[in-house]
Amino acid sequence: MSSLSGSFLRFTGLLFFVLWLPSAQAQADWHGDIKFLTDYVYRGYSKSRGHPVVQGHLDYQDNSGWFAGLSLSQVRFDDQLNMDRAEIEIKPYLGWSLPLSSDWRTELSVSGYIYDNKIFNHEANYAEFYASLHYQNWLSVRASIAPNAYQRQVDVANYELNVRHDLLDNVQFSAGLGYNQAGALLGQDYFYWNAGASWFMTSYLAIDLRYVDVALSSRQETELHHDEFYPRQQNNKYLFSVTLGF
Repeated sequence: MSSLSGSFLRFTGLLFFVLWLPSAQAQADWHGDIKFLTDYVYRGYSKSRGHPVVQGHLDYQDNSGWFAGLSLSQVRFDDQLNMDRAEIEIKPYLGWSLPLSSDWRTELSVSGYIYDNKIFNHEANYAEFYASLHYQNWLSVRASIAPNAYQRQVDVANYELNVRHDLLDNVQFSAGLGYNQAGALLGQDYFYWNAGASWFMTSYLAIDLRYVDVALSSRQETELHHDEFYPRQQNNKYLFSVTLGF
């Protein structure tokens, strides 16, 4: 069995396990979705080398404010010559949401990034901590810190501002601006942004189209080394996704 087909079977098994959990815990407040994306863009670089991916997501929220969940995604970095390369990303998370007033609420959370194998010849599992502030349902700001990101002995901080606005009952505009303080990891700090619209076709089906851009200069091939962390810089382009929720 090829590495690609084996990875696909492992991913499919994990995805079906995640989607089975809500039926096994019907009494709990579970929500989930399956998403198809044309590219796994993450803070200015691609985790899928510009290729489409399938993702699964499961979330639980408690009335007391606690929430937890798990996300699964296919990944593909520019280390395809390595036989022990990672092809699946598992992201568990846990957090607490606290209302500050009728308009404001804050969130504190932690998430893990767990990979089924190595990234650029290194073990890469790591954790990230977040603090968020939300105003009504249209404005969010978030700061995060990832100690020892990708196990590269560096700390990476990230800051994001996101806005949302309902254009119609089932159409929403959203945009985001981020600053990734990743100079120790990627050689430079940079801004990235996106803007687009989501169409909620039914209660369970949504499509999204948005433009993504990043102010990140390309690295020269002569600067690259076999075991460095050099994910593929995202192309400034339109991204399309289809989400089936439950």
